Amino acid sequence: MNPIIQVLLMALVGALIGGMTNTIAIKMLFRPYEAKYIFGKRLPFTPGVIPLRRDEASTKLGEIITGHLLTPEVFENKLRSPETDRLIMHFIDRQIETIETERLTPSYFLERLSAGLTDKIVDSFNDEIRTKVTEEGQKLYVRTIDDIMPDDALNAVDYKVSNLAYDINEKIIQYISSDKGFGDIYTMVDEFTENRGRLARSLKYVMTKESLTERVQSELLKLIRQEKMIDIETRVIEDEYGKLKESALSELVTDSDLDNILNSIIEVMQQKIDIREILNTPIIDFNREMFDRFKEKGKYTLKDNFIEYSGKNMSKIMNKLQLAEVIKKQIDSFEVSKLEELVMDVANKEFKMIMMLGYVLGGIVGTAQGILVLFF
Repeated sequence: MNPIIQVLLMALVGALIGGMTNTIAIKMLFRPYEAKYIFGKRLPFTPGVIPLRRDEASTKLGEIITGHLLTPEVFENKLRSPETDRLIMHFIDRQIETIETERLTPSYFLERLSAGLTDKIVDSFNDEIRTKVTEEGQKLYVRTIDDIMPDDALNAVDYKVSNLAYDINEKIIQYISSDKGFGDIYTMVDEFTENRGRLARSLKYVMTKESLTERVQSELLKLIRQEKMIDIETRVIEDEYGKLKESALSELVTDSDLDNILNSIIEVMQQKIDIREILNTPIIDFNREMFDRFKEKGKYTLKDNFIEYSGKNMSKIMNKLQLAEVIKKQIDSFEVSKLEELVMDVANKEFKMIMMLGYVLGGIVGTAQGILVLFF
């Protein structure tokens, strides 16, 4: 055989072997997609390298990305950048403008979070009022008056009771000394003299009814003005007052009355604290002056606090997001054919260069072998 043809033939064979080897190696990165079996035994090199190591590769890739690329420091630096600052400020301005022009209410945002959330909050708030009022009412129901009343109010009542006998006596004296009192005493004297037998009737022949009435009136006034009478009244009043203070509310109020009282309190509180009306009130109407101050200065404080808080807690936020796990799941969700297509689109030129390099190196090796054969 012609030496030149022999060298060229060996160079061609070497180039084909080198090129085809690299081509097959590149294909075997992905193919076959699934393991192949003969007689129940898996064939070597099936599935391809990437499908075989897919779980391990996705785990490592997620760790690399979150450990070296998307680190908390990267997010924190981006968060504190002027571009992000302007973006957040623009977002806040847009939201303030929308709230003001469209007169948005708290209920609007609640319904955006979850349909029917406003009704749930209203019902929950009213139920809480009913529960708390009922619980406190039941607690008060078994407590004594002395325990229920505030100290200031109790001291005020104690003072009033201590002087009550003098006040009552004064009222009685005013009544007895009045024309009305005199008339009532005259009526009682008249009934006494007419209905108490002969001895009583004989009094009208000795004294006139008017003089007898005046005598009775005078004696009553003397009796009432006596200090001993006031002491007796004071003792009786204080004894009854002490018993009243030591009485439980349940002794004075029936269960039915308690229910009516509690229901009235609940109804008044629900009317006074109309949570539905509050939630349906435009945000700007709660306090216009405060809203304007927020537009001028407060929004900057909100932005700074958000950036500061997010920056300090970025590590915790990323741990909560579990980005490595998210990346792994996304990669695992790709079909191998789709993954191959993505990789080939990105590195198609490089893979072609590797295949061409295989042909070139194979050709060089084949040529070298041909020349060596000629000489040896």
